[in-house]
Amino acid sequence: MRTFVLAIMLAALSAAAASAQSLNINSPAPLKAGVNASNTDNFTGTHYWYFYANPGHVVVATTFKGGTVLGAPTNATLTFTLSDSAASWHITKVLTGAAPNHSFDGSFKKRTKVIVTVAPISGGLVREGGDYTIAVSGAVAYGEEKSGDPIVGTYTQMAGMTSNYGACKFKADGTILASTGATGTWKLFDADSHTYVIVLDGQRLSLTLRPGRGLTDPSDPSAVDFQAVR
Repeated sequence: MRTFVLAIMLAALSAAAASAQSLNINSPAPLKAGVNASNTDNFTGTHYWYFYANPGHVVVATTFKGGTVLGAPTNATLTFTLSDSAASWHITKVLTGAAPNHSFDGSFKKRTKVIVTVAPISGGLVREGGDYTIAVSGAVAYGEEKSGDPIVGTYTQMAGMTSNYGACKFKADGTILASTGATGTWKLFDADSHTYVIVLDGQRLSLTLRPGRGLTDPSDPSAVDFQAVR
């Protein structure tokens, strides 16, 4: 417990904004030094992260805060799994509202790429999930983020928009190509808030990028217009 509390304190002093979370098991996102905060649910899917454990003692502190429906807490859970890149071993812990934190604590004899998987429950008609944090400390090293804008990727348009574009590719050159044949552009408006101006088939939108989830209404993070696929 003392080790866990110390790890949280050290992480809080050097809190880091979340990297661009990955939905692709073959391309996990690098964890940063400090607290890596994010959000996922059963509509979004599993997040994949990684860090390097060097020879010595390592602590991975995780927390979870479940969301609510109409103000009432749900029975949401998040399953945290640590494994090596070859999946030759794994350690799993399920966090709930009643047990919202856990510290993975151990030692490594050689440098190891550790994969951290964060999985919400699967299926269901109601969005269930919540906020989580990961902080690694001890004999660790961090990977480098991929270059380029984090909006680049493939998205699925969600219900509620006036037009149906289906799947959409947001390309690195600032253009958008929809599976319906519609085209458009994207442009970063404000880097601090991750706000983008999207023009698709003549329709202009102002949306906030929430890595690992998608493009949402700036005033309502739960209103996802474009769900991230990868």
